[in-house]
Amino acid sequence: MEKPRYYFPGDRDTADLDFATLGFDYITCPFRFEAVFEHGVWRVRGLLEDKTMHLPEGSQCLHYGQQLFEGMKVHRGVDGKVYAFRPRENARRMSDGARYIQAPPVPEDLFLRGIEEVAAANVPYIPPHGSGASLYVRPVYLGVGDNVGVKPASSYVFRIFVSPVGPYYKGGFGPDQGKPIMVSRFDRAAPHGTGHVKAGGNYACSFISGAEARSKGLVDALYLDPAEHRFIEEIGAANFLAFNGETLITPDSESILRSITRVSILEIAEKIFGWPTEERKIALEDLDKISAAACCGTAAVITWVESVVDGDRTWNFPFDERWQELYDTLVGIQTATREDPFGWRYEIRV
Repeated sequence: MEKPRYYFPGDRDTADLDFATLGFDYITCPFRFEAVFEHGVWRVRGLLEDKTMHLPEGSQCLHYGQQLFEGMKVHRGVDGKVYAFRPRENARRMSDGARYIQAPPVPEDLFLRGIEEVAAANVPYIPPHGSGASLYVRPVYLGVGDNVGVKPASSYVFRIFVSPVGPYYKGGFGPDQGKPIMVSRFDRAAPHGTGHVKAGGNYACSFISGAEARSKGLVDALYLDPAEHRFIEEIGAANFLAFNGETLITPDSESILRSITRVSILEIAEKIFGWPTEERKIALEDLDKISAAACCGTAAVITWVESVVDGDRTWNFPFDERWQELYDTLVGIQTATREDPFGWRYEIRV
């Protein structure tokens, strides 16, 4: 069956936006995809033009945080094709999260169908190759219904909306774009809680620590483990990376989100560059032995951490060319400027 094509005023191939100067901000696109779970079955509502959601006031997502979301990107490749990056991993992570919050998983084929349809419908908003921008894709999963008791919902809404975006951190990536961060004494997640799933409540508690960091002229907060406040966990909405000599290290913790970008970077480091990698506990004091630091994620991609501030202590990290190599390889795979030996690019027909 031939996929539908969606026409825009003037039938433009690309929306009239200055993609090269975009920040990481919401821009309304014409279409979003939606499916609902009711009476034990998923029903596809398809593409919608109304960006406003109407939810029962007793919905579990509003009162008890029964909610998940994902973040991923779609790129226009150098070959003119459109690619999503590892969407199956996002589908699996959302389904794992749904099981944890006692909700029905989103079938993988439904998840992929939604990504394909919403990207194809909004194709003029996919930034041109070389602009430095991408189409950010936000799948959202909500427990809904008329309810006041503390219990899982019986109905759910799965929606995907998109927005063209630029770099998450102002200035993007580069040897002149180091970011200073601050060690926070606030906790991002509880031990054995929801830190390992992409639940919205994990981010609500980050507002106060992020605001504190920015008030001191720093860009984000670095969280320590919630049990002992000794080991490095995450940086705001991104995972932590560092080089300890030749080894690329990253925190091992049950209360941090397993970033798809981080997993990809570790695999690139090992299988393309032959660098040793290690997931292990990283104490704050271990920063004395670390030669380079960065954070990574779908939004942040790879961002050089120039310094870590903890009260009257500061650790400084010069730019390491290995971050550039990792960044160029990751983005090259995403945009088809480099070979994809892992099969991570997922072509979307538009």
